[in-house]
Amino acid sequence: MSKMLVIDDNVEFKTMVSYYFTDLGYTVEQAENGREGLAKAKTVNPDIILLDVMMPDTGGIEVLRELQISDETRKIPVVVITGTYFDKNMQDLFRQESNCREFLSKTTELSVIQAKIAPLLKKPT
Repeated sequence: MSKMLVIDDNVEFKTMVSYYFTDLGYTVEQAENGREGLAKAKTVNPDIILLDVMMPDTGGIEVLRELQISDETRKIPVVVITGTYFDKNMQDLFRQESNCREFLSKTTELSVIQAKIAPLLKKPT
């Protein structure tokens, strides 16, 4: 069973994602801001992280960079999902970070998100 961490301040989005992926057999943890997300990433050790860009305390780019600092979290693939309009420069900024594997809009169908993250999940050893 794969573990997912959703770091997002939007309650509706987190709830929708949690229900969808729980129904598919994932264990889904939630964090409502970047600071909480960083702490949970270390304790939960998720297989994948869905990360919002704009959050009140610690933004998505800071979370991505902090995840890379720690040996415990640097290899966790991150899919950045934003509800705000983003331009190519913002997408390029996030994609420069080695742990950012996808950059998607929150309007993306959940089945498409599922298809994008499936190949990123840790393989059993």
